[in-house]
Amino acid sequence: MAAFRKDSHDDEDDYWSGKSRKKINIFSDDVSVEQADQMAKTKVLLKANDFDEETDTINWDGSNTAVTSTTKQSPTNQAPDITSTKKSSHATQLVPPQSPNMSKLRTPTHSRSRSVTYGINPTVSVQPASVSSTYSRSTERLPNSSSNLSLQDVVSNSAPKAQSSNDRAKMAEEIRFLQRSLERAKESGTTKLSVNDTVRCIITGEPFNLEAYRSREEKLELLDRAIKTHDGNAIITIVLFLQRTIKPSIFNLELQKRPVAVNHYINYLKYHYDFEALVDLLGFLGRSEEAAMFKYKQAINTSDPGVKIRNLKTCHRAHFLSEQGMSHNTTMLEEHISLLERQRPIEDADARDEQEGKVMIFKTYPRKSSIINMSVITTLYYCCFYHAGLSENSLASPAAIKRDYKLTDKQFMWIALSARSRLKQWTGIEELFMTKGWFGGTKAKAAIGFDRVCEVLYKTSAPLDILSKYLRMVDNTDKRITLAKKFKCHDIVVDTYVAMKDRAELTDYAKKLTPHSREAYYAQDALKSSTVKWKN
Repeated sequence: MAAFRKDSHDDEDDYWSGKSRKKINIFSDDVSVEQADQMAKTKVLLKANDFDEETDTINWDGSNTAVTSTTKQSPTNQAPDITSTKKSSHATQLVPPQSPNMSKLRTPTHSRSRSVTYGINPTVSVQPASVSSTYSRSTERLPNSSSNLSLQDVVSNSAPKAQSSNDRAKMAEEIRFLQRSLERAKESGTTKLSVNDTVRCIITGEPFNLEAYRSREEKLELLDRAIKTHDGNAIITIVLFLQRTIKPSIFNLELQKRPVAVNHYINYLKYHYDFEALVDLLGFLGRSEEAAMFKYKQAINTSDPGVKIRNLKTCHRAHFLSEQGMSHNTTMLEEHISLLERQRPIEDADARDEQEGKVMIFKTYPRKSSIINMSVITTLYYCCFYHAGLSENSLASPAAIKRDYKLTDKQFMWIALSARSRLKQWTGIEELFMTKGWFGGTKAKAAIGFDRVCEVLYKTSAPLDILSKYLRMVDNTDKRITLAKKFKCHDIVVDTYVAMKDRAELTDYAKKLTPHSREAYYAQDALKSSTVKWKN
């Protein structure tokens, strides 16, 4: 007993002083993870120095004895002693017991909490009873198989069920990692799906990668496949990919061979306001008229008349003058520019006069809107209404507008008559119908026909005598009678029946008139006239 205590005391002093034989702690910073893992896999069991204070224990017979660890062993499966079998210069490997039911060591009394340290002594045999209880509790769960164990299995005290759960969690994490790696590989272009699968992914909204297709043939195959699916999103996606990755000349040539793709791309450029690319594309495709009209629409898309005039002039030079097949459109564009240049000074002068209040017509009939951007017919009506008496050398002259924009007599008379009728200028209406005859005389002639003249006068509430005056100028008697009955010009109806010498029709019409009215007496006097030779 004394020798045992002395040896233990010497070992403890040597351990704390660092002069003892070399001792290894698997949890020490000096031991790498690989070394500790190797020790656990080969199941190395080293001697643990017990630095706990020994206490005496009273046996059943009353004698004092040192506390020693005992093991309960199965009758059929005894735990053998562990003896040093292999020597080296500084360490001895010990083989742990292979029984699945490792003997449980009794915990010494008054033991101090301390990490397990294994003494390496090439000459000492270590019995299972000398191993500390802490290591016993760790090693009693070792499996019976001879498979290698990881360091985590040795250190942790988890049950086999917990280990299987951890394994499943680890496997699920590995699967997620592989999935993320696959997605990154797809995004980086390291994987390439088939053309059909890529187009399908575009249509269904799944992830896809077009950058993996490097050759022109593959890219065109993608476009052809998208066109066959009739999906606009897939078509325009691949067209934009081609536009970005191949030369413009090749892109335009290949796109020209595919009208469906061309139409989708043109609509895309329109809705994304890429007008410069759109005009270039239309010009390359030979659709110069469409490009010119598009530039025209773009030029007039402004409210500033000065900017609009400049844009139209630029469009005229760039897209209309150079195209011989657009001569008609070129003439119309020139007239549009000329009309805007006429409207600007008229608008400025009239706005100033209306604001100053010096012109009576602007007080009586205030302007409702600006004349700028109005059509030629509306401009003519405006000038006939506010500037009817101006000479042809004035911008606001109705006659000058008729001359410069080649308006017909019917167009001019209809607009001028409507404007003067609204102004109640009944006496000035005659000037519109007077023309020179063959022998220097004048006669009344209406380009639109006096029947239309009467309709215009009736809509503007012309007096009855004015209507009657122009109804008599209607050549067709049937039209004259119809209009006279409609406008209630009874004298015209009576005079027409008298001129036709139709007594029966006049008698029937006289019966429909109000009795004792002026019209009724006028009809009765016509019937009683002896100068008329009636037909019946």
